[in-house]
Amino acid sequence: MPNITEMNPSEFRELLHTLVNEELFTSRERLAALLAKDSPQEALEAEFFHFHGDYVDFAYWLEDYEEDPLKGLIPDTPLAKKLKRQREYVLAHRKTTLKERKFRRMGTYLNSDPMPEKKIAELPPVEYRRLLRSLVAEELFPVRERLVAFLKQNPTDQELDIAFRELYIAYELLEVAFEDYHYDPDEGLEFRPEVIERIDQSIAEIEAGTAELISLEEVAKEFGVKLNIYPIHTSGGVVE
Repeated sequence: MPNITEMNPSEFRELLHTLVNEELFTSRERLAALLAKDSPQEALEAEFFHFHGDYVDFAYWLEDYEEDPLKGLIPDTPLAKKLKRQREYVLAHRKTTLKERKFRRMGTYLNSDPMPEKKIAELPPVEYRRLLRSLVAEELFPVRERLVAFLKQNPTDQELDIAFRELYIAYELLEVAFEDYHYDPDEGLEFRPEVIERIDQSIAEIEAGTAELISLEEVAKEFGVKLNIYPIHTSGGVVE
């Protein structure tokens, strides 16, 4: 995908259509409906699993945009003033770098980014619901609704540029809302007994020397990949 700042007008419009139709907004509606019905904790947890995953997918489109979203805006307009306040909030409350946030979304933490003490999976039920309600009420969702309607009006390229900036800052606000929380979607999941049995059997066969192992060369040959084997330098010489 081209860098957002390097897109031509047609590519940029296509990106906006893609963004407003991301699955995040559908999962948000489902989660909001469950909260409104005071659904059981298990149902909320199952839907939040999708909501968080869809948030990660949505972030993929925007995580490499490093421009100042306020740059070039006419500063004395109501929208510019609102976006300035929101961006100041983001910068004041953001604790991570872009690189650290990317790693978090991959489910890991850099040494420079300690894991947040608050684990979403361990929140008390009342606090858990409060967090979910705040997330589904984030600015990103009404901004997206306005952008959907706006795209139908055949706006100019300049108008779309401003609309994107509003969407981007709203996305940053959602990003900040997650900063103080750790969430591992795989936490608490268990292997089925038959899977554990197969793993134990494979380990036993390897230890006994009876396992049918496939060499790296055979795998490379099967997939048509050429291996580049480099010598390993050790203190005693070179190992081929």
